[in-house]
Amino acid sequence: MESFDAFSSGVETGGLFHTNEIKILICYLLRKIDAPLSSEQIREVLASEGIANYFDVSESVSELLRSGNITSDFAEQNEYLHLTPRGTEALGELVREIPLSVRERALSAALESVAKARNAEQTKIDVEPIGSGFMVTFHIADANEDLMRISLYAADQNQVRKMKDNFLKDPVRIYSGILASFIV
Repeated sequence: MESFDAFSSGVETGGLFHTNEIKILICYLLRKIDAPLSSEQIREVLASEGIANYFDVSESVSELLRSGNITSDFAEQNEYLHLTPRGTEALGELVREIPLSVRERALSAALESVAKARNAEQTKIDVEPIGSGFMVTFHIADANEDLMRISLYAADQNQVRKMKDNFLKDPVRIYSGILASFIV
């Protein structure tokens, strides 16, 4: 019978199991990304990529806040984290303890998360149940005015989720593609 370790649940081979390593990686991400990063984004990115356990990441964030290596502020009901000078100094050469492949995977996922959050601010997605499916309406706004509004049918919740995720990855590309097909 295979043993189950709750604290390593979801962590892939090569992932991080020690809070010191996780803390170093969190500081690294905060230093490398030039955009607000919420504590929830960090937890989701590291857990969804199989880099670290969600609960270990939560504990690491708490410890970094207590030690003064990071600070936080709240905006729009999200806690955003910031690296302090103390955290930058502590990071120093320690970042090399984290494998480059792990750093790159975490950074790539964090940048994608930041882009999705930014895109979500400029877009709106409405989902309305109709018949046996859903009508999904995508909006791209500039200030208070819709630049684009398009509605598509989705057969089930899974399709709705995929459509929303793909739209939020790059709504400008979708808008540009639609516009180009009409202006040919």
